[in-house]
Amino acid sequence: MADEILRRYVRRLDPLTRSQLIADYAWHSDSESVTRRDGTTIDIAVLTALMEEFSDRLDGWADPSTSDRWLAPRIHFALRLSRAEASDPDVWAWLAVRFHSYIEWRWEGRKGIAENRWRGEIHKQALARLWWGAELFRNGADYEPVVRAFIRQDLPNSYLHRPLVRCRSLALALVDVVSPTDGETVLSADDVNDLARVLNLVTAGSPPEVQTGFQRDDLRGYQKWVGERPDIPADWNVLPTGPGCGDTSAMSLDGGRALATRGWVYAHAAAERLNTRSARRRSKPGPHNGQPSDSA
Repeated sequence: MADEILRRYVRRLDPLTRSQLIADYAWHSDSESVTRRDGTTIDIAVLTALMEEFSDRLDGWADPSTSDRWLAPRIHFALRLSRAEASDPDVWAWLAVRFHSYIEWRWEGRKGIAENRWRGEIHKQALARLWWGAELFRNGADYEPVVRAFIRQDLPNSYLHRPLVRCRSLALALVDVVSPTDGETVLSADDVNDLARVLNLVTAGSPPEVQTGFQRDDLRGYQKWVGERPDIPADWNVLPTGPGCGDTSAMSLDGGRALATRGWVYAHAAAERLNTRSARRRSKPGPHNGQPSDSA
């Protein structure tokens, strides 16, 4: 069936055309199959089964955002892509139309669905953000850090598009800082964003790989995993197993934690200084502090 093969749009769809394709169940129009160098196509039968399973669970989420932590690792497991393939926005644009009911359920707001949920950057596009979140925050075959990463929406929203999280050891350290295993919320949304900005500055002249030992991923192993067709799990509740990786070690993880901790110390100190200055400005004598105004 054509529905079981991954496709990409060959042109950018305007909202009216996209709506018409959805209404007509004609999402194959203006698209082509994604073909790998060896001429093979990419089977999405398991992804289709996953999205059907997810549709049966829609009433089980307290809020649509809470479904991200369940869906992200399972989308990554079901949709076997290389990073190059996953960097194509037209692939995600086609998948969004193909699975439009999910996009509508997850992102429909009072003003409709933002255009970048259909086709946008990886931290915005509805399905890309889940796949990339799982790819960047997994610890090799272990998807548990991915689940924790999506507990706080600030983490994928503020970090997925930043090059620094391509360093897996730092990405895992950020999960520990923002979503600690004890379940306590340590950082506010402002704290998470401040930490992202500070880490951008801290790593500008010295990439995180310097502190994490320049670990290299197992590209051959990953390509083998990408080329395999997964089986539909007997129980979707069980967290699946991802591809192994060779870019984390005890030393690299220690380096990532040191870098994340240092960034948080800097961010926290900067926030404290700003709060102190704001407090001083508010406490200056004036008409709102019990002092007479100049016009009195």
